[in-house]
Amino acid sequence: MRDTIFYVGGGKGGVGKSIVSMTLVQFLIDKYGESKTIHLIETDESNPDVGRVYKGRIPVSAALLDEDEKGWILMSELIETSSETLYVINSAARSNMGIRKHGRNFASVLESGKVPYSLITLWPMNRQKDSVNLLEDFLGYVAFGSVYPVRNCYFGEPDDFTLYAKRLPESGILKFRVSKTLNFPALADIIADDFYTGGRTIPETVDSLGAFAGQSFLSWRNQVYSMFGEMEDFENNGSGMGDE
Repeated sequence: MRDTIFYVGGGKGGVGKSIVSMTLVQFLIDKYGESKTIHLIETDESNPDVGRVYKGRIPVSAALLDEDEKGWILMSELIETSSETLYVINSAARSNMGIRKHGRNFASVLESGKVPYSLITLWPMNRQKDSVNLLEDFLGYVAFGSVYPVRNCYFGEPDDFTLYAKRLPESGILKFRVSKTLNFPALADIIADDFYTGGRTIPETVDSLGAFAGQSFLSWRNQVYSMFGEMEDFENNGSGMGDE
């Protein structure tokens, strides 16, 4: 894979941005090992939960991608000077305001090739209408890169996302920009509570659980990794993950 920026959006809180970012970071670490640097950009100043987990394990930078241009400039300068690096941007709920102001410039720089990075957007969503509206809004400003809406199945089965299913063929911007819709598997609440609040990586969480819960968590992890492997950007070489 060429150097890539993974932008984990969502436009609001409570849709699963952090859990998608955490699992994506670990997926990339496990897939590429030392052949690529995995660099997390944490933009959530009020609750930097992903940054707290991975600080000291991989490079982690903080950047406020709000309406102030400073964070965007600092992030872009960091990316410009790197190589053999995959960036994961864990966006904050208010990042949509920064996207409206600076998203076009950011996308234009990437599209021009001046910063030689691909852009992959993952957009976790719940079943509410505003998840779709915010995605359409985002795509109106960032007209570059692959886009993968992620139905968070904690909120229901894929067939329950009826508003999104109805809008997808009707909305020109969704129809022509969405690469593929992904389904993020639900995790049992009793395990999710330990994972979300424990401040641990996936391997550390496995080690902290009992035998059955640990195996259940590994099965869930493998489903998540398979989901990431469904992205067209990975389809040629597979997810690289096997069952444990």
